[in-house]
Amino acid sequence: MEKPSMIGYINDQPRALRSTFDNRHIFTGPFEKIFEQRRFRRIYILGSGTSYHASIAASRYFEKNAGIEAVADIPTHFTNYTQLKGDPEEILVIGISQSGTSVSTIEAVRKAEKAGCVTVAITDAMDSLITKETDNVVKLTCGVEEIPIETRGYSVTVLEMYLIALCAAHTCGKLNDEEYAQVLKQTSAALDLHEKELAKTKAWYERNKEELLAMRHGVIAAYGLNECTAKEGVLKMYETFKQPMNSYDIEEMIHGPHMAFKDSTYVFISASNETEYPKVPRFLQWFKDNEVTEHVFLFTNGTMGTDEKGISFDPSIPDDLTPLFFTLPYQITAAENCIACGIDTSVRPARRKAFAHIYREDQE
Repeated sequence: MEKPSMIGYINDQPRALRSTFDNRHIFTGPFEKIFEQRRFRRIYILGSGTSYHASIAASRYFEKNAGIEAVADIPTHFTNYTQLKGDPEEILVIGISQSGTSVSTIEAVRKAEKAGCVTVAITDAMDSLITKETDNVVKLTCGVEEIPIETRGYSVTVLEMYLIALCAAHTCGKLNDEEYAQVLKQTSAALDLHEKELAKTKAWYERNKEELLAMRHGVIAAYGLNECTAKEGVLKMYETFKQPMNSYDIEEMIHGPHMAFKDSTYVFISASNETEYPKVPRFLQWFKDNEVTEHVFLFTNGTMGTDEKGISFDPSIPDDLTPLFFTLPYQITAAENCIACGIDTSVRPARRKAFAHIYREDQE
């Protein structure tokens, strides 16, 4: 891209995801050795912001595919409150930081290292501060995003953690050679669809542009694996378009939050073909029966039909990979709304440098 931009990094995702898959040995190789040497009873995956949301996906991937108890934890909570019980050598702690400069993640992996846990830093910056605090350092293959808003980095992190979890499952004997090869084949086929589904998402935005630009508050509801999608969607739209939003488990949405909904509330539902999927029509009907709001947008890879406000993603997309696709409407809405409103997402607001990261100049 000529000038780094949010929409440019979004458009680069199909290439980046394919490159990550094709070069997966870069990060699966080190993890294969780790899982050959140890049998872990628990894994903690730590990260802040976008990295935390990817950690939520990672925890589900490890539990579902490798059968290992996994916890996505906010680094400050891990540092200050999490009790590490049992043999620390049976605990794996993974710290994810794209830049390698996240203060809270560095402090968290430092605690794990001192406790005797096996530690891994996953970062794009292989000589960053976090790499000095862990036993192992693994490359995050997203590349540097030269703007404050991370999009490509999120998608690549989710895919990388999925492939690492599959590697763990294979190494630990949960997947035999044939099963492992089959899942990788399905993953490759899904990634081949990404560019087409991105174009479909852009067409959806153009159909609904006027309505989306008028949004002043909203919620994103999801369930299962796509809890990460709801949280990441809120972050992307809130930090860019700057209109208040929140995320909910779809069932929890009608245990109180729904009482605040009004006709100006925008509701986005990410409906993957998981356990709760058959219930989704009941929620859609609730909005109609109660005449709550007409601003309801449905994203699904299932057989449920959608209207002009929704997106039916390719049904062949495996449920485990839906976060790579369901995040697209939120990324595109955030980027395109900002373009239309003249908000420059490539720069931080003046005088907004936070203390969440330690930069090299701060050490000098």
